[in-house]
Amino acid sequence: MSARQIPPESWKSFLDSFTRQHQGWLVRINDDDPAPLETARVNGHDVEIRAGTLYNIANATEIRVVEVDESAIDHVEIAGPNEKLTIQFRTAINPALVDGM
Repeated sequence: MSARQIPPESWKSFLDSFTRQHQGWLVRINDDDPAPLETARVNGHDVEIRAGTLYNIANATEIRVVEVDESAIDHVEIAGPNEKLTIQFRTAINPALVDGM
């Protein structure tokens, strides 16, 4: 697995693309029960994730993507000054392989 930082100026476009590719996929946020991903977005200095529940990382400082390979994300970590949120997929798979299913 490899990890990469998303620069702050790319957060909006990354999260928009992430939402389009993974909307409806079952994700586990931290230790919560799996729920379908609805949205991931930047709201001012905060990052909001909705997957059954609304999660808010106030004053986000980092978005890091951990990939199995260049086409499949294992999980995404979003950190703020006082908290860290992890979006974990049940299975890492290239979104193009399930497009339209």
